[in-house]
Amino acid sequence: MKLSIVLFCLTFLLACQSQTTKRPDQLIEKEKMSLVLEDVLLMESYFQSKHGIPGIYKEALDESLNRVFKKHHITKKQFKESYVYYASQPEEFKELNTSIMDHLSRQIP
Repeated sequence: MKLSIVLFCLTFLLACQSQTTKRPDQLIEKEKMSLVLEDVLLMESYFQSKHGIPGIYKEALDESLNRVFKKHHITKKQFKESYVYYASQPEEFKELNTSIMDHLSRQIP
């Protein structure tokens, strides 16, 4: 539930942006970005639910996110640039979020 609220808010806020960001040279393809973003959101949700206060878990979250980036063979810079790009493209960002929600929904028994 929290994850869907976060995704909705992000989508809404970013859809309100009028400017588009330049396509990065090392843009992560949409399918892969969906998988990476899902892992990132799950990691953030885990730390938020376990610790509550971001200052307490920031260092551990950063380390965990670095492992996620390594798992997907990308850099933090690549992820940030790709995220900003997709967030500036409302339709593509909506597709990413829908893909993540669909995948997570299928995993619920």
